[in-house]
Amino acid sequence: MIRVVADTNILVSATIAKGNQYELLKKAKLGSFRLVISPQIIAELKGVISRPKFGFSNEQVEAVLKQILSISEVVITTSKIDVVKNDPPDNRIIEAAIDGKASCIVSGDKNLLRLKKFKEIKIVTARKFLEKLR
Repeated sequence: MIRVVADTNILVSATIAKGNQYELLKKAKLGSFRLVISPQIIAELKGVISRPKFGFSNEQVEAVLKQILSISEVVITTSKIDVVKNDPPDNRIIEAAIDGKASCIVSGDKNLLRLKKFKEIKIVTARKFLEKLR
């Protein structure tokens, strides 16, 4: 089964709107691929969707996290890389993909998308990933 890391921006978008990102999580829930996530990605997601501009209550934030965790495999990252120089926190997405043995990263982040690939791990948009999944 394909193993995929979704960048935090994909998870946030899936939480607030019904677009390709939302479809991506639906496909993960249906078992079309294995969603891989790290504690660092979970923490970042929680921090972002807890911002007042999103208007989620603490209960809603916890519900979102619980739902994403229910369709994900959590991997503990031990790899340390320094590939994304202009936004070092993006490296944690690649680290999760390495340690989670993912073949793909789905992201909307320009710094990651610019790489196109890290070793054998492809980096694509949600739309491209869904097209390949069909």
